[in-house]
Amino acid sequence: MNVSKKFDDVLESSLVLWGIAVVISLCMWFYVMDTGKSGSERRKFLSELKYDEVMPQLFVKNTIQRIEVEIEASIAVMNRLRYDSIVCEVDLRGRSAGRYREPVRVTLPQDVSLVSVNPSEVDIELLRQATRAFSVEVSLPQDIPAGQYLESVEVVPKEVYIRGTEKDLAKIGSVSISPTFGELSGGSELLLPISVSRSESFEDEVTPEPQQVRMNAVLVRGLPRKKVPVTVRVSGKPTEDYALRSVTTDPAEVMLEGTKSLLDEISAIETETVDISGLSADQTMVVPLRPLRQKNVVVVGAKSVRLQVRLEPIAAQKQFSNVPVEVEGSDGKQWVVTPAVVDVAVEASPSEVRTLDLGTIGFRAYVDVSGIFLRSATLPVRVSFVSGDLKSVRTIPSTVTVVTAGE
Repeated sequence: MNVSKKFDDVLESSLVLWGIAVVISLCMWFYVMDTGKSGSERRKFLSELKYDEVMPQLFVKNTIQRIEVEIEASIAVMNRLRYDSIVCEVDLRGRSAGRYREPVRVTLPQDVSLVSVNPSEVDIELLRQATRAFSVEVSLPQDIPAGQYLESVEVVPKEVYIRGTEKDLAKIGSVSISPTFGELSGGSELLLPISVSRSESFEDEVTPEPQQVRMNAVLVRGLPRKKVPVTVRVSGKPTEDYALRSVTTDPAEVMLEGTKSLLDEISAIETETVDISGLSADQTMVVPLRPLRQKNVVVVGAKSVRLQVRLEPIAAQKQFSNVPVEVEGSDGKQWVVTPAVVDVAVEASPSEVRTLDLGTIGFRAYVDVSGIFLRSATLPVRVSFVSGDLKSVRTIPSTVTVVTAGE
């Protein structure tokens, strides 16, 4: 009884009870920590859908942009999980333009498992894209006061490239910038957004590059000016031996001055008519400009241009039949030529060809047998002329057979 009483006294002491409480608390703490590590959790979230291996000239059209993903992992892993490490993508390797139903592939980090993915398949359309260049037009404001106009207009770049489907690009009419009068009055360089006019709404994404262009212009007082090309009015033809190669003017353009509405009607200015009948050599002349139909438009500077007319010779051909083939370099041997006659085509100026006659032309066809030691040979037919202005362009046949006499 005394031993039992002493044991009870020890158990009831405050120090022992405190120790027991500490042990129990530690056990409970380790149990809770172990339970937290071994327990799992499920979560749902939306992940952006990506496309892998899309061919550069194709564009993906799809109404689904995000995928619902449910994952499972331990609480500890879930607490430190980065959601951007989970990737949802569609593999489009080798796919050309067309419609497809493709599975969604989910890539997960280590120690994370996939519970579900919704949708697991997506319907997509691959559209062929193209790129076209468009010139940038300047749309002037309507409130520019009378007596002022733009001079030295410069747009950089002059063209923009627009990428989109071929169907959408066909809807584009023009690309322009629209500065205001206030912006132009500032006199500084402007950075302006481009505007795309279209016949109807685009079905897909259309991307211009660049989306802004720079513009420099000077707003000046006075009547507007415009440069136009000079065109030449020509009548007649050169002699039969020549053709007209080119007609150029110096200057090639002239400056006009007048109201904008009248200048817009003029695309070129003409010279007075130049008659080149019977011309047989290049010529330079001064030719006045024709008066404009628009009476209130004037030419700034000289009212005439220097005209350069250049000609080129014409070649004609004539064929002579049954021309005898002579033998040259025979060294006393007798040769038989087969065939004995050929046709020869001669080239000269049209006036010479018109008067050529076989009896007076002064040419002969021949073969050269010098250095030929065989009894028989095939040789090319040659043609020589007395006149240096003539030349042979072909013989029919081009070769003949020569055989020593008696063989």
